This record gives sequence, C-alpha cells and structure tokens, in this order.
Amino acid sequence: MTGRLVIAAERITSGMTAEQRGRYDALMQAVIAQAQTFTREGEGLPAEEAGRVIADAIISKRPRTRYTVGRDAAIIVRLARCVSDRMLDSLLARTLKRHLPKALPTP
Repeated sequence: MTGRLVIAAERITSGMTAEQRGRYDALMQAVIAQAQTFTREGEGLPAEEAGRVIADAIISKRPRTRYTVGRDAAIIVRLARCVSDRMLDSLLARTLKRHLPKALPTP
C-alpha cells in the first residue's frame, strides 16, 4: 500500500502548479519520505496480518462495523475518541516533521 501511496503522491506533485508546489511540496515530500521509511524499515505490517483481520471479520457471526489493522491504526482511532480534531492533527503533523526537507527553497 505504501508503494502505491508514493506513486500517487509523486503523480500529484508532478501535476502541481508552481504556486501549489510552493505551498505543498515540502509536505508532499515529507509524506513520501515517511511512507518510504515505513516500508524500508519494516514498520509496515505484513499483508497476512491484514488478511487475518479480514478473514476473521468475514467468518464472524456478529462482525463489528469497523476494524483496525496494526497498533498504530488502533492508537489513532483511540486518540480520535479522546482528543479534539485539532489536537489529533497536531499529533499526526509532528510525526511528519522528521521527514520534512532540511532546507526549504526560498520563493
């Protein structure tokens, strides 16, 4: 999934106007770098784990309406119940900060 995210993000970035690049390029590069790190460092979950959750949902007599796969997804869902949208956005933005380009171009 992260490979497809990288391809989609690169396609979006390449189609941006100069003004859009000025505003969003650093953020898009951070998203791409985070996804690549996620894949490269093995932080991603094996497809088997997602398959196991899906299979359990399919065979369950009373399936839940929503499922999460992976600890990070479960944490985000729980946080969303406890904190405001702004706080959650702030926490998620902090995870991107280490992936932001070091030197931003001057417009």
